[in-house]
Amino acid sequence: MALTALLLLGLIAVNPLMAVHIQGNDRAGLVTTGIEALADQGMWPLSLLVGLLVLGAPLARVAGVIAVMLRLRGGRPPQSLRATARLFALTESLRPWAMLDVFLLGLLVGYSKLHGFANAELLTGGLALGGYVLAISAMDQGLDRRALWSAIDQSPVGQGPAEPALPPRHWVACSVCQRVHGHDHGPAPQRCTRCGSRLHAREPDSLGRTTALVTTSAILYVPANLLPVMTVVNFGQGDPSTILGGVGELAGSGMWPLALLVFVASIAVPLLKLGGLAWFVIAAWRGSSARLQGRTRLYRFIDAIGRWSNVDVFMIAILTALVQFGAVASVRADAGAIAFAAVVILTMLASHIFDPRVMWDRADGVRHD
Repeated sequence: MALTALLLLGLIAVNPLMAVHIQGNDRAGLVTTGIEALADQGMWPLSLLVGLLVLGAPLARVAGVIAVMLRLRGGRPPQSLRATARLFALTESLRPWAMLDVFLLGLLVGYSKLHGFANAELLTGGLALGGYVLAISAMDQGLDRRALWSAIDQSPVGQGPAEPALPPRHWVACSVCQRVHGHDHGPAPQRCTRCGSRLHAREPDSLGRTTALVTTSAILYVPANLLPVMTVVNFGQGDPSTILGGVGELAGSGMWPLALLVFVASIAVPLLKLGGLAWFVIAAWRGSSARLQGRTRLYRFIDAIGRWSNVDVFMIAILTALVQFGAVASVRADAGAIAFAAVVILTMLASHIFDPRVMWDRADGVRHD
């Protein structure tokens, strides 16, 4: 499945995703076309972000998984096992940032929006994108991560790490590969013996860093919703559109399911993330013990769905690439798109940095910072 995904990535990179036909004018766009169009409009932060999320991270992750499995299959010497472990740790850390599945949803939303004033059709690249999402989903379902980490542990002669004679008194788990390290006296080990990652009983300064990120995100959320994210010009007429205005346009065109989808992904989910993370941080600072299990479940849900808010960002990149017909029709990204993308990325970082165990520690009066 990883090899299939890599092949499909190649097809996505060199084939147009979609074509648009307006008044006898035709234009087809690749993944890179939107990245270049954003850069040409002076939106280079957005251009760089889209390039990393839809090309850089997916390619690095798929290539990394293939390299790890080939190394284990080939029986590399013991000195390469640490490098293999670090490579697999890197591919795991890239998993939430490889967003071609979110990009596919953005492509479908853009396709639906174009139906109002243009003829649009999906091309080879768009079909390959759908195939890639299926292949990468199958790869993730079939990838037994614990079995892979266990295989990395083994030497060519089949001897794993030595087990201690007696259970140690203290434990610390690696947050990357999940190996549990035991120690009896003195400080805990500084680095994981399997992947080399730094070991911490809790995420360092989790509350302080999460508070800073959530505060910054809340400030940026205001311009992200008040400023226009894009301007669509159709035969010389057009007004800047905000996120909520785009939802209204979809609803006004009778596309209620799509309007609901965009509303949930671009408005409801960011609000849920900001409100939820603020609740976790405030409750932890206060040492509250109320609804600890509910807060922990909500944290896991927020951490999982945060990436899907990028649908609007990718839709803007796609429309900017495809709709450039001069006075007939054009799409331009506006400043609100950068603010909104920043909110999405910062809240993702906040949920990644926040350690939910701190809520339980503070409720018990225990501090690790």
